[in-house]
Amino acid sequence: MQTAEQPLEAKVDSAPAPVKGPLTKFRSDADFDYFRRTDELTVELTKPLGAVLEDIAGEGGVKAIDIMEGGSAFETKLLKKNDRLLNILGTDVSSASFDEVMDILIAAPEALTLTVARNVVIRKKIEKAMLTIEGGVSGEVEKDQLLRNLILDSGSELYRGMNKMTNCGGAGQCNSCQVEVLEGMENLSPPTDAEAKMLRKKPDNYRLACQCVVDGDLTIVVPEK
Repeated sequence: MQTAEQPLEAKVDSAPAPVKGPLTKFRSDADFDYFRRTDELTVELTKPLGAVLEDIAGEGGVKAIDIMEGGSAFETKLLKKNDRLLNILGTDVSSASFDEVMDILIAAPEALTLTVARNVVIRKKIEKAMLTIEGGVSGEVEKDQLLRNLILDSGSELYRGMNKMTNCGGAGQCNSCQVEVLEGMENLSPPTDAEAKMLRKKPDNYRLACQCVVDGDLTIVVPEK
């Protein structure tokens, strides 16, 4: 494994906004969901960077494993520890070796434009709502979830009789998960076309649990089918 250190100076120019990657949830606790995201950023720095670089074992490419005082990376805070180098002055270095990256940096002019990939961890507070199921198990639930899933997760009965065996499994192809909304209709997502068609003979406060997302407090009853 090889490392290199380059200390001193700094220059900051305007740069394109980061290209943000998709969020991937990797864990949750009682109050928060945790997501990973990989962003691509273009930064303007001057030599020496003050970045300690290292090969990425098993992947190819090079990342910064430390940022030293006195370099432009430290002074501007634009380059971070664990940033992966993707491009130097228009040259793709995403899979380059340590020696290839060092040769490019040594030969480069004082002003450098770097594109890097940066892993970001984001914590989002879980928003809760109260789901009251008359004759079932009520309690606090996470918002932005399908009502069908919330009812089933609570242990309440949604399907009865033969519907336990013949329901479509939440695909919106049957009407066996219909519920009557007693309070909080405004806290459900708008009816889909398929839902409106299937419930056209029902009162306006009926919904298909598999077709609506909960965004606030809700009181429902699962009617006899």
